[in-house]
Amino acid sequence: MKHTATDALEALFWPKSIALIGASSDAKIIRGRMVDAILEHAFPGPIYAVSRSHSKIRDLACYPSVSDLPQPVDLAIITIPAKHVIDALQACVSKGIHAAVIISSGFAEENSDTGRVRQQAISDIAVRSGMAIIGPNAEGFLNGQMPLAASFSPTVVQVEGGLHAKGTRSAGIAVISQSGGVGFSFFNRGRPKGLVFSFVVTTGNEAGLDALDVLSYLIDDDATKVVLMFIEGFAQPRRLAPIASRAARLRKPLIIAKVGHSEAAAAAAVSHTASLAGSHSAYRAVFSRYGIVNGNDSDHMIDVAAAFAYFHEHLPRGTRVGILTPSGGAGAWLADQCDMHGLHVPELDCVTRAKIDAILPAYGASRNPVDVTAQVIFKLGYAPVLEILAASPSIDALLVVGSLAHPTYIESDFDALVQLGQSLEKPIIFCAYTRAHPRAVELLAQAGFPCLENMSNTAQAIKAMADYAVFLDNFDPHESVIGEADSQHAVLDPETAMYTEHQAKEVLARAGVDCPLGVLATSAAGAVTAAAELGLPVALKLQSRDIPHKTESAGVALNLVEPALISSTYTAMVQSAHDQFSDARIDGVRVERMAGFGIELIVGVHHDHDFGLLLSVGSGGILVEVLNDIVTTPLPVSHHQAKALVSRLRCMPLLKGVRGQSGGDMDALVNLLVTVSQFSLANEAVLGTLDLNPVIVHAPGKGITVADALITTRSADAPPDSN
Repeated sequence: MKHTATDALEALFWPKSIALIGASSDAKIIRGRMVDAILEHAFPGPIYAVSRSHSKIRDLACYPSVSDLPQPVDLAIITIPAKHVIDALQACVSKGIHAAVIISSGFAEENSDTGRVRQQAISDIAVRSGMAIIGPNAEGFLNGQMPLAASFSPTVVQVEGGLHAKGTRSAGIAVISQSGGVGFSFFNRGRPKGLVFSFVVTTGNEAGLDALDVLSYLIDDDATKVVLMFIEGFAQPRRLAPIASRAARLRKPLIIAKVGHSEAAAAAAVSHTASLAGSHSAYRAVFSRYGIVNGNDSDHMIDVAAAFAYFHEHLPRGTRVGILTPSGGAGAWLADQCDMHGLHVPELDCVTRAKIDAILPAYGASRNPVDVTAQVIFKLGYAPVLEILAASPSIDALLVVGSLAHPTYIESDFDALVQLGQSLEKPIIFCAYTRAHPRAVELLAQAGFPCLENMSNTAQAIKAMADYAVFLDNFDPHESVIGEADSQHAVLDPETAMYTEHQAKEVLARAGVDCPLGVLATSAAGAVTAAAELGLPVALKLQSRDIPHKTESAGVALNLVEPALISSTYTAMVQSAHDQFSDARIDGVRVERMAGFGIELIVGVHHDHDFGLLLSVGSGGILVEVLNDIVTTPLPVSHHQAKALVSRLRCMPLLKGVRGQSGGDMDALVNLLVTVSQFSLANEAVLGTLDLNPVIVHAPGKGITVADALITTRSADAPPDSN
């Protein structure tokens, strides 16, 4: 019987009954630790053990096989040797079991024919039966709401205070990880901070469900408000965009660590999970487009998730931060971190400062950071000053940095902090410059405030929330996702591996790109005639598919005015190309009128293996190598998205105009990016790369000049049978 996808996923993540296939009484091995974890946390439904060597394990009656179970169950957890897994899984299908978690290893991660065949058999069963299968080679999962600890991870055994933090005002955080150890490390590091974990799911080799399947399911979970992911690659990366778009519509931030962008990490990813690492830069581009926070490391991700978990309904409306501290040095240090991560620590308004000054000793400071000194904390606590700061129109978020080595002052201030937490609409994060006492962390969590121990992460958490608020304000829930095209621009010939500049500009002009007029001259006399018709001065540029980089053959000459010089330059240019590249086919020389001055940019499109076509724009000329100032986004690109993309360039002040300079024609640049997007998507099946370099952006109202262009098709960089 084939199960529906919804029923199977419900059976997996919310099972009413469980069968432990391969259960053991030995707590020193995985099969025994799995039994201990599930029983310790009091799963509310019936549990059946399948074991041929035991008649009873603890209080569980054992059955010799799946077929001997007294009734069907929702979820089977399989921990037997790999060679027996397929038979056990078939027995589960026959018994009517909807879902399975396969802990057993010995599949594709072994990089052997036997392992790959076994894993493919699991995939085939999942497709035929509709079972929801996690694994193989998985560490299991945690449903903190049931509770169900279906994992052998030591992090879920003997958890102080239980799986679910009590009394905390943290919303639920879900973790999805392709690495079992890393996945449960988030829980292990985050649980002592008073964070609530709705789910921790490790996907292993992903023979059945993959990380995106799990993400698609969990973002609809009412208790989950934030999702952390650790990934090495996606089998179908393009599915990320529509799922991330749905998460944005639900206002649920995604914080994702994508590893594998270094050569060593990519090799480790292949051997560890039998999955290929994708292009890191492409992932970063997609993350930026869909508001995904890029995870630096586990502590950074947990701290950012903590901020969202407490303040997902009260995101900061800007980047202005107020800092409260009893230590001037700590306040200054945190202010530096804020500045480093794009936050502002403004001087407070006069009204707010006057209210603070009234309760400060003479050696305190109300400018911002606000140094109230230890004396004020001893007498009044944190809440009174925080209440004053929170009311300031100069501040979007508040940070408290101080010693939390003892809980004394949080305990004495607790009732006021609770009241403040219930009334405020601005995020407040505590940052301990000491080790935070567990009781202090617990009380702050109950009052509604996360407590972090890293100044850099504290600043980054506020910045991530502020950026996400801007993203949500500008996010169009109806925007197109990766891969949609406008067929009217489809003009590329798949038989042409490379287009010369002249050919590329003619094709682009027909598609609506504002390319300069140019003539392909095939003789010196023709070049002189073309120059006279176009207007002087002119540029001459060699045209040959076999010499894409014209400067290699002295194939560019600029600012030519005299007819005799134009004629001799043409002759010398063609002769030099023949001398250096004797087999090269020379089409001629393109004659163009010289472009005026402006800001040089580079605009390009390339085909990424994971996400398809990506558009890049950056500083052109020598600045390409010097500044590496380039930003990238997946296609399609709307006018609004093009403006947002350009605004991220470090050269943006030049485009706006600085020190009396006029700046650039932003409207023309944005129109170019949108038109290039439409052209590229229409030719997605054919286009390999498109390079416009440089694009000269003239003064406002004066347009742009595409000074050079090159197009390659997929046949130029991939064999015909390549995907």
